[in-house]
Amino acid sequence: MSDPYRNFKFEVEAEGFTRAGFQKVTGLKRTVEQIDYREGGENETPHKLSGQTTFEDVTMERGVTEDTDFIDWCNLIFNVDQAEGAQGDDNYRKTVIIYLKDKAGNRKVKWTIFKAWPKEMGDGDLDASANEVLIESLVLANEGIKREKL
Repeated sequence: MSDPYRNFKFEVEAEGFTRAGFQKVTGLKRTVEQIDYREGGENETPHKLSGQTTFEDVTMERGVTEDTDFIDWCNLIFNVDQAEGAQGDDNYRKTVIIYLKDKAGNRKVKWTIFKAWPKEMGDGDLDASANEVLIESLVLANEGIKREKL
């Protein structure tokens, strides 16, 4: 049996750019709705059926840098020209892949986030008395998350 992988060595890839500088990724969660079904004549024990699958929004956090790839992506949807109604376009949707690496830097686990789009982008608090790195966060709505071993 091998040791479990550590959660601190990962990289994020979105169509067109790859960045390893994320500090944190949360929300890699899938849930299947449970439907209780009572059959006539067998009302004491309901059958448990699977229903609709939902996917949690994925939140990524990183330090603010000169790199604008993710900001440019967000601007495709956040700076929509209201007159043209560009929100109907799907040109802002991307496949995002997160790779978990082992100690040697080899990719071992892959999460694919399908049809992701920036739902929210936030910059950390500015504080003249602080000494921390300014953290920006990006929340991605999506239509599916798949985990696989590499």
